[in-house]
Amino acid sequence: MKKILLLVLIGNLAFAQTKLSQQTFEGFINKRIPINLSLTFDANLVYGTLTYKKVGQPIKVIGTIESDNFLLHEFAAKAEVTGIYYGTIKDGEISGSWSSPNGKEMSFSIKKTAATQIDKPEPKPVTGSYAYSFGKDGGTGNMYVQQIGKDKIIVEIQAVKGPPSYNEATIEKTSLKFSRNQAIYENKEFGKCLLKISFFDGGANIIYIDEGYDCGFGNAASVIGNYMKFDSKAPKFENN
Repeated sequence: MKKILLLVLIGNLAFAQTKLSQQTFEGFINKRIPINLSLTFDANLVYGTLTYKKVGQPIKVIGTIESDNFLLHEFAAKAEVTGIYYGTIKDGEISGSWSSPNGKEMSFSIKKTAATQIDKPEPKPVTGSYAYSFGKDGGTGNMYVQQIGKDKIIVEIQAVKGPPSYNEATIEKTSLKFSRNQAIYENKEFGKCLLKISFFDGGANIIYIDEGYDCGFGNAASVIGNYMKFDSKAPKFENN
C-alpha cells in the first residue's frame, strides 16, 4: 500500500511540474493610467505581455519573483527597456513603483482577475540574439546563442554597466549542457561563479545560483538580468 501511495505521489509531482500558472491582472499606474497584464509564472520566472489600455498594443514583459518581491521589465521592439515595475505580490495583488530608465517614477497597483493552469510549452529552438538596454544612461547586455542538437548550446555574453564606470562583464564563447530550457554556466578561475540561464519563448533570464558571484567581472558589472530575443537567426560570434 505504501509503495502504491509513493508511486501516486511521484506521478502527481511529475504532472505538477508540467503545468504553469497563467494569470491576468488589471489595474492602474498613478491611479489614472489603466493597464492589463497577461503573465505566465514558471518557478521564479515571470513573462508575458502588458497592454496600456489607451494604446492597445501589447508589450513584451520579463521579470522575476523572489519571495514576495516582484520585478518586471517592459521592452520595446529593439530590446530597449521602457519601464520597470518593482513591488510586492500578495493574495493576488501586486503594488509598488513604476519607473522609466530616465528616472521618472509613479506608483502602480494591479489585481488578479483570472487564473488558469496551462501545459508547459514544448521546448523551442533557442538559437538567436538576445539583449536589453536601459538607454544611454543605463546598462546594456547582449547574449548570442547557437543550439547544437537537443542538449547543447553555445553562448557568448557581453554586458556593460551604465555611467560613470562603464565596467564590463563578459563570458566568452563557450558550450554548455542544455536541458529543459535551462543551462548552467560554471567558472572557477576567480572563485565560485555559477549562473543559471533560463529560456522561454521570446526571451531569457540569467541569475546567480548557490552564491556563485565570483566571476571576475568588472566592479558592479554583471551579466544577470532579463534578455529579450530580437533575432532568431544563427548569430555571428565575436570569438570564432
